[in-house]
Amino acid sequence: MKAVCCYWGYGLRIKLVLIGLLTGCLLLVSMCAGDSWINPLRMNALDHTIFLELRVPRVLIAFAVGGLLALAGAWFQVLLGNPLAEPYVLGVAGSASVGAVTGLMLLPESVWAMSLGAFAGAWVGIAVVMAFSHLGPSRVLLAGVVLAAFWAAVLALLLTLLPEHGLGRAFAWMMGDLSHSDIPVSILLMAWGAALGCGMLLSRSLDMLLLGERHAAALGVDVTSLRRRLLFLASAVTAVAVTAAGTIGFVGLIVPHLIRLIFGSLHRFVLPASAITGGLLLAMADTAARTVIAPADLPVGVLTAMIGVPVFLWLLLKRQS
Repeated sequence: MKAVCCYWGYGLRIKLVLIGLLTGCLLLVSMCAGDSWINPLRMNALDHTIFLELRVPRVLIAFAVGGLLALAGAWFQVLLGNPLAEPYVLGVAGSASVGAVTGLMLLPESVWAMSLGAFAGAWVGIAVVMAFSHLGPSRVLLAGVVLAAFWAAVLALLLTLLPEHGLGRAFAWMMGDLSHSDIPVSILLMAWGAALGCGMLLSRSLDMLLLGERHAAALGVDVTSLRRRLLFLASAVTAVAVTAAGTIGFVGLIVPHLIRLIFGSLHRFVLPASAITGGLLLAMADTAARTVIAPADLPVGVLTAMIGVPVFLWLLLKRQS
């Protein structure tokens, strides 16, 4: 039995290494692709500037944001006991959108207005959600759905009042925009690493929570404390991702499902694989968004939804069969 477990763990580690290597290769392809292909081994001065100052930061931003969304999705699915849970289910993205549009209304000339407003709005949403953290998962989920509807109504009101010249900027942000992130790449990558590190520290407790609250409590897990920490951590990670890139859907829903089909339910493998695969998915989607109709950009959130819907339906059919 021990030999079988060791072999199984070794196989999962090999899969994780292969995903890492594939991700590195595809990220390099994303950095080279655009309205013109750049060969990193043969670059002139202009190519060098475009490659290092535009493409590399944008690909790394996409990787970090995608990884954060995938991690948040994996945590929310365990926290709420619902495989359909995703980073925006508790309304944090809605409150961030309200904050972003409010910032745009108050400071229309400021380049930081939407990011600062989104970050403040996201934390308002987190504070409201944390007020319900003592309730059971089903009630927290219900509260999140109601809050999301409330923030959507407030957002619709603000968009009605927003001056016409600000609508384009607001809609671009709400559909996902990786071209004008105000958060430095280094900060996002550190957030990605810190989130993954926190997740790995909680991985054993997450495995126990999957067995059910009673079983987890019997095995020594403080379920109430774990749920509060998970709720805060997942909401904070979502806040960072939304502040950096706007609302980008389906990454946090699809990637954890896909990874669990490949790696099973052990979170010491699920979390790093989700963080890497989520980053890769968003980086590749963004590459397609800026090359399909180059030199113009498609909203990356539109592409993730177009990719995500059929993939998720396929996953549902596969699980049913």
